[in-house]
Amino acid sequence: MDDPFDPSPRGRGLHIGRLIFNVLTAIVLLVTLYVGSRFVAIFLDPQSSLNPYPPPTLPATLGPPTPTNTPAIMLPTEIPPTSTPRPLPTIAPSATVTPTEITVTPEASPPATAESGAQFQLQTGSPTWITDPSGCGQSAVGGKVYDSEGAPILGLAVRLSGELSGAPFGPLDVLTGSAADRFGIGGYYFQFSDAPLATENTLFVQVLDASSGLELSEQVPLTTFDNCDQNLVFINWTQSEPQ
Repeated sequence: MDDPFDPSPRGRGLHIGRLIFNVLTAIVLLVTLYVGSRFVAIFLDPQSSLNPYPPPTLPATLGPPTPTNTPAIMLPTEIPPTSTPRPLPTIAPSATVTPTEITVTPEASPPATAESGAQFQLQTGSPTWITDPSGCGQSAVGGKVYDSEGAPILGLAVRLSGELSGAPFGPLDVLTGSAADRFGIGGYYFQFSDAPLATENTLFVQVLDASSGLELSEQVPLTTFDNCDQNLVFINWTQSEPQ
């Protein structure tokens, strides 16, 4: 009769189970070693073929310049002919507008000095009415003073006085030579209004000795006009011949 407590079959089953467990453990260990070795290889070389997700390749950086990377400049062996410039169109001359000129006596000699007690009178042709070179924004009186030889005189006083718009005006004194930039050596200039102004015999001009105030001419009455073509009264004086 068989013994129900015979341990032989149970011992054989336990041995087979342990064998299977050991085999599985060895397989897991080998797989772990394989995976670990691949991980280490990928970590050391990310560009390795073992890496299924390699990082993107960075563009190559430029190194320091070398004599060999300087491009050569090739000059043409022939110079192309230059184009012939086209002639500029001819502009028809426009009508020439001749400005009003102030006629002065030529000054070939140095400025003269008035003799003591010399007398002066209006030069032939004075006064004249012309456009002021400064424009239309004023009424003015100007001119020059000459000696008996026709040389301009410096240092005399010219006085403008009288009434303007019903009110006393002046006297205003200027020296001959003070307006050389306008009329040349010996020139004088007054501006008595900020716009062209019409007057008749209410303003007077006269030549004086600058140091003593002695009158060297008569008072000459003026007529002025309220238009831009006649806003400068141009008056020249000349020394009277001795009696």
